[in-house]
Amino acid sequence: MAEDEFQRGRIAYLGEDGEETGREWFEMVRHARGRILRAFCEMDSLGLSRDVTLALDSESRPVDAFVRVIQRGEVLGSTQFILGNGELRVVGRVAGRGEIDQTLTLERPLGYLGLHPLVGDALIANARGTANLGAFERIACYTNSQSPAGEVGLYAMSVSIDVAYLGTETLDVQAGRYEARAYALRWKPEWEPARLWVHGDEALFLRLDWPMIGARYELAAHKIGR
Repeated sequence: MAEDEFQRGRIAYLGEDGEETGREWFEMVRHARGRILRAFCEMDSLGLSRDVTLALDSESRPVDAFVRVIQRGEVLGSTQFILGNGELRVVGRVAGRGEIDQTLTLERPLGYLGLHPLVGDALIANARGTANLGAFERIACYTNSQSPAGEVGLYAMSVSIDVAYLGTETLDVQAGRYEARAYALRWKPEWEPARLWVHGDEALFLRLDWPMIGARYELAAHKIGR
């Protein structure tokens, strides 16, 4: 494995007072035809943890994924997402719904799958691109939850997210200084937009500010190598 084929890091979840309210550890492993993202998330106030593995192709599009969400010791959902042959299939178990098995027809290759780890959420920047500076464009995609904390639903649901590209800037975060692309995200028309910063062609998560819920998320540690 080459030195630049593996990355790991930690994202700090911060409240309005700057105190840490949760955290996300992540790893990224590249291979000849894409990469694998792994993330483990903790949200202290909700007693919530999220364990996600997401496989991506060479264009950062989802291939398959596994998600387990636990709240205060109870498994809320454990699901697998599989893409192929123009379909998205979801199998697993969700609290209150029992066994689930969805097969959804896709009109075009799916560019983004929102499963709520921030390293995965940042990939919507690549789905949006950098054309039409400042203009909101609608990104059709699938998510497993439409709640801000990502703990409700936990099966596949079709959504559209409005995303605007805002340009480039140099950004300082706890992990260091990065050249960043900035975006505005509006998950629902009635929600106040959040602002997202990512780095590089693979859209490494740097920071997300979401005033609507009084939260900020920031890359706190980042290492490239073995």
